[in-house]
Amino acid sequence: MALSPEDQRVIGDMKQREFAQKKRLRAASSMYHERRRYRGLLVTVVTIMIAVIVAIVYGLARHVLPSPWPQLWARTWPALVIGAIIGWLAASLWVRSAGGRRALAANDRRLNEKYSGDLHAGRRWQQFFYNGEEISTLIPRILYALERDVAPESLDAVIASVRATRYENPRFRARGREIFNSLTAATDLLLLSTSDERGQPSSRFMRFVTTDRPGVWYVTSAPDAPKIHEFDRGCAALLTVPTDSGATISSNRVRLRRSDKAFPDVADLYRAQVPRYLDGMTPADQACEVVYELTIESACVSSWEYNEVVQFENNQLLSARAATPGALLG
Repeated sequence: MALSPEDQRVIGDMKQREFAQKKRLRAASSMYHERRRYRGLLVTVVTIMIAVIVAIVYGLARHVLPSPWPQLWARTWPALVIGAIIGWLAASLWVRSAGGRRALAANDRRLNEKYSGDLHAGRRWQQFFYNGEEISTLIPRILYALERDVAPESLDAVIASVRATRYENPRFRARGREIFNSLTAATDLLLLSTSDERGQPSSRFMRFVTTDRPGVWYVTSAPDAPKIHEFDRGCAALLTVPTDSGATISSNRVRLRRSDKAFPDVADLYRAQVPRYLDGMTPADQACEVVYELTIESACVSSWEYNEVVQFENNQLLSARAATPGALLG
């Protein structure tokens, strides 16, 4: 049975996605190597400059000062070697300074502009939905199966066959968790979106802290804030602020509920993870602050270089129990 025109259109989109992803990976790899080369060039230039300066100063001192010089130090090359060592150490410290970081940031902006076309095109195709399901991780195997099967029954049948024989590598899941944890450690600011009783969406930047439970965060709000009623509806979506490498965490499978903890119970988390967050809060403000528990069932962690889906099965199980009548009774 030949594939339908709609199946062929979807397969064409799959091939276009793989082409865009390969261009994105090549662009990301080029940016990585150019960034390393630029940093190495800065260190090399600074090292050579300092080595030459040390050699010149040494040569002038040897001719000006009347003290006798040992045979070894009668030549310039020992001064060049010492100057190179000093220069390398100074250059390594300089690239970590404010001036060095500005130079590296300027180069990063140039690279982002140079490769922005391929990067944005690839990011657009990172997710791929078919019949309401995200199947981006299956696409390489789907295309491989289509090449092997000269007369596929339908695209749905091929996808079902691929899904039935799919092996989920635990290392991939662990990698997604590692990336998720590294991103939560790199930022403390998210955009939290909720909706009111009319379905009108609204978004707000909020500081968050992580807990010892995977995928469970805390956010707080004043009791008279307009969004309190939206938070109490229990549903939300989030997007963390992009890191320097463009990495984000996003999820629309988020549950909100008022925590049984008061703000003083979580104040130490804010002191450790969000510096100076408590500076503008009086003890009375802290006593009134409402703590919400934000539970993520699944999330997408993505950047220019990767796109991983992280599942929190325990959170999904708890949400399913909470949604079942009589769940609290066992």
